[in-house]
Amino acid sequence: MVLSKAAQIGGTTWAILRSIHACLTGLDVIYYFPTRTDVLDFSKGRVAPLLADNPFLRKLMSDTDTAGLKRIGDAHLYLRGMQSTVGMKSVPADMVVFDELDEAPPAAKAMAKERLAHSDYKRLIELSNPSLPDYGIDEQFQRSDQRHWTVRCPACGQWTSPVQAFPTKAGEEVPVIRPREDGTHYLACVRCGGELDPAQGEWVAEHPARKIHGYRISQLFSSKVDPGEILEEYRTTRFLDRFYNLKIGIPWADLERRLDVPAVLALCGQEPMAESATTGSYAMGVDTGKNLHAVILQNAKHDEPRRLVHLAVCQDFEDLDRLMRAFPVRRCVIDGLPETHATRAFAKRHAGRVFLCFFNESQRGGAKWDDAGQIVQVNRTEALDASRAAVREKQLVLPRSCPSVETFARHMAADAKVLDEDETTGIKKYRYVKTGEDHFSLAFTYASLAAEDLPEPFNRDCVAIDNSSIFDDPVVWSCLGDDG
Repeated sequence: MVLSKAAQIGGTTWAILRSIHACLTGLDVIYYFPTRTDVLDFSKGRVAPLLADNPFLRKLMSDTDTAGLKRIGDAHLYLRGMQSTVGMKSVPADMVVFDELDEAPPAAKAMAKERLAHSDYKRLIELSNPSLPDYGIDEQFQRSDQRHWTVRCPACGQWTSPVQAFPTKAGEEVPVIRPREDGTHYLACVRCGGELDPAQGEWVAEHPARKIHGYRISQLFSSKVDPGEILEEYRTTRFLDRFYNLKIGIPWADLERRLDVPAVLALCGQEPMAESATTGSYAMGVDTGKNLHAVILQNAKHDEPRRLVHLAVCQDFEDLDRLMRAFPVRRCVIDGLPETHATRAFAKRHAGRVFLCFFNESQRGGAKWDDAGQIVQVNRTEALDASRAAVREKQLVLPRSCPSVETFARHMAADAKVLDEDETTGIKKYRYVKTGEDHFSLAFTYASLAAEDLPEPFNRDCVAIDNSSIFDDPVVWSCLGDDG
């Protein structure tokens, strides 16, 4: 079950009651929160009073009662944080609950789910305030049957889903909330404007055949929240992302924090993707992993946009060597991790032109280049900001649309910027999270970094000479004299 929920609507209370009920039927349960601090606060403030105040449950409690472990009857309720890999590997379970999923690392969730591997039941509950589209709880909701609370109008018979009827752009009219004559507000039918009773509704699934049950739970149909307060906050808030996440219960991201696919594809020109070049100055970026994703940029003249001339998915580093020969690549930046040994060997083969990139989150300002070590260090958020800016400011021209370019656009849209706040210090800072495959996005960031460090493009008298016998370097640059 998946709950994409607004704040303060009882989702966590429901989940812990489901967990205790599972224990009463003999199932071991692990309840996960993002951090250990979250677990301790939750255990002491929510779970312990709930068990102590219920005479039936109190009789079933054994001597095993700590902040992280409750024995209920013959089963156990484990309360764990997702920052510790030890806590996620220690015990098996029949049921796993992920609370505040969007605040936990995606890799930690995959590890925690393995606790169900040997169970005959394999129950899974995921709940969270949503953050970004296609990320965290929203990614799971999109895989579900997508149930929305839908209310029938007693006046005209129209069915209205308050969440789906609410506008997703600032400044639009809100047809689902209307004023009464006394100044109060009510939930309204989108057809006739009649007053709806949010209690008189039902869950309607958009994809009823799917096995995962998913629910969008919003303050719009909460009996504790005045619709007028929601309308007022929508009209006045400076933080639309938090409004949509915490009040409406849906994911949201503006274009300043995340590119969209149409915006990237709008940069397509009419030229086909190039397979090689003999003249010009080029930069290459490579993201390492199961495959090697490469992006090649042609250096721009003066204030002209850069041209992305080639995209490639390579199987090995020899393929990258061929790209270095096919294009006059003057500078290449490649992900330094996780293939450090292989990337260093690649950099050594192209000494002076290939640099390993390592992100340094404490670094401020421009990239730091170490020519001797063939290393470049840069702040990840700042580097991604710079590469996104090239798209927003239309300082990039893509080849004409084709499957590879469309994949590039999807990867560029997969990285989104979120605002984090340190609970202890209150310090806020942005970071990028991955909502899908982003290999070309990172490769483009590396290529942009490489292009920024290129010298000015060669003038009309400069040519590239392909001569693999000189210093074992396939590309040697030579400037001709007046006599040619």
